[in-house]
Amino acid sequence: MASFARGLGPRMMLLLRHQGPRECATQPTRLVPRARFSASRILQQTAARSGRPAAKAAPKPPAAKPAAAAPRPSTYAQQLALKGRTLLYEAPSHFWFRAGCFTSGAFCISYTVYQYWTIILHPPEGLYWWIPHAYGVILVAMAGMAAYFVMGAGRVVRSIEAVPAASVAKHLLAARAAAAGAGAATPSPIWIEVATRRMAPFLPPKKTLLLPEEVQLPFRMYSVFGAVNGFPPAGHKTLTFAEKVRAEREDRDAKIAARKYTMDHIMTAPFRDAGKAFGTAFAGIRRSFNRDGFVKIKLGTQTYKLDVTGGGWALDNGRAMDRLLAVRPNAMR
Repeated sequence: MASFARGLGPRMMLLLRHQGPRECATQPTRLVPRARFSASRILQQTAARSGRPAAKAAPKPPAAKPAAAAPRPSTYAQQLALKGRTLLYEAPSHFWFRAGCFTSGAFCISYTVYQYWTIILHPPEGLYWWIPHAYGVILVAMAGMAAYFVMGAGRVVRSIEAVPAASVAKHLLAARAAAAGAGAATPSPIWIEVATRRMAPFLPPKKTLLLPEEVQLPFRMYSVFGAVNGFPPAGHKTLTFAEKVRAEREDRDAKIAARKYTMDHIMTAPFRDAGKAFGTAFAGIRRSFNRDGFVKIKLGTQTYKLDVTGGGWALDNGRAMDRLLAVRPNAMR
């Protein structure tokens, strides 16, 4: 036994240690299938042990369908309704025009009152009998001129705006639609807000809400604003690209030359500016007499004055108003 422990025992252990890996390598490897665990299987096993039916898993909610795209606007009025309030026309300053109307009207009224008091009510002694009667005719004419000047300062269009129907009060829409009549096939997506100057000075403009068909233009606005801004009217030959470039170059050269002349003659610049201001004032006062540059525009059943040659501004050179508003049947197209 002592000899086995000293010699044979360790040798046997070494022999077994060397033969172990070879035998393991020759034996085939068995793959043990991995258990599959899921929430539904665990629920079924738990329900089977407890004797209760397994609860079904909650079905997934159906995927939400994508929202349908909003329809694209098909008309120009619908496009403006999506943009909000849109300015279509803005009149120039009428300060000197109204100043001329009020000063001329005040002169005519003061002359009428003074002559009526001194000639008709209290005639001087020794005055011929026919002179008060002749002055009566003159005073009637002067009173008519005073009314012409004072009334000319009113009913001037200040601005024209396109207002979406969604931003207008519902009760106002119902009242205006009832006033317009039930003959309209479809409601208009926009309304036209017109701001007009009052006859009396220092009062805010009067704003009126109208349907597009209730505003009637005297003619196509592009025929005026397009010509003023250098664009050819409809029906005329359009400029080529080379002609447009040449016109822009000439305009730029003219501005550069004017600027150079101003800088070279800086001492006389105040006199030139004063001359321009005097010319603007004289043109405004002259317009109070002859109404130059004003055309008649119909708003509902009333007639107003629209300034087309006094430096006003129109969207797209008047094309926007031409596409939205109507033109009188007997007007020039």
